[in-house]
Amino acid sequence: MAQAYHYRKPAVLQPEHRSGRNILYWFLGFLVLGMIGFGVKQAVRSSLFTLRTVVVEPLSSNYPLSREQVLQMADVRVGMSSLFELKLAPIEARLLEHPWVKGVVVGKQFPGTLSLRVVERTPVALLTEANGKVLYLESDGSAFEDKSMVYPGELPIFTGFSSTRPEVLRKLNGFVQKWFGSGMIPGLKLSSLSYDEKLGLRAMISYPMKNQRIMRTVLELGLNLEDAAELPMERLKKVLEYIGQRSQPASKIWLGNGKKIVVKFSRGS
Repeated sequence: MAQAYHYRKPAVLQPEHRSGRNILYWFLGFLVLGMIGFGVKQAVRSSLFTLRTVVVEPLSSNYPLSREQVLQMADVRVGMSSLFELKLAPIEARLLEHPWVKGVVVGKQFPGTLSLRVVERTPVALLTEANGKVLYLESDGSAFEDKSMVYPGELPIFTGFSSTRPEVLRKLNGFVQKWFGSGMIPGLKLSSLSYDEKLGLRAMISYPMKNQRIMRTVLELGLNLEDAAELPMERLKKVLEYIGQRSQPASKIWLGNGKKIVVKFSRGS
């Protein structure tokens, strides 16, 4: 038996019907976004995220700034704003204005803590320039000025060098560490190091002798930095150990080319 099938075309929305439905979708979308934004705004303003604590990571014992000073420079008001709304860039800028702050790391720890980590400057010497300016010198060759001179540690004084040549200052620090570091002679101390184009390098050193007295002597290297760095320091080490064991204070030691060392002993020694 034959069956009859009837085909019905799908209804086609008229343009005004499609545009009405699109407007409804857009309206619902904006409504949802508005509700989400309102919720986020309310959450940001919630007392749960109010800044309540500022934590300063521990500082070195010789560092001239205290935790209280760091907090004062940061100038962050606790309990006045949300941690979400707190701007970090102005805090970093205020801390970096201080000469002893090499860098700073500021972080937010939700729900209500701000952390401050100061990248400390660690001077290894004082650099006296030709114009009389005194700077602190770091091991990487960088120099900075602090007119208050608040560093509590005792540092050697370098003269005859310029802060405009950090690559030379880095070599100088390497030379000093190699020649006058703790591995040279126990108790050896470098007080000053100067350079003159005609006279070369000259150092003032001191260390305890066997009779417990301190021997202070001038070490005349007579060379520039590059040539002095090539000298065998073991010869000087043997000379210092010899006169130290015999408690014979030397007023001056000429190193020359390192093959022949001349020692001038103090009178009455």
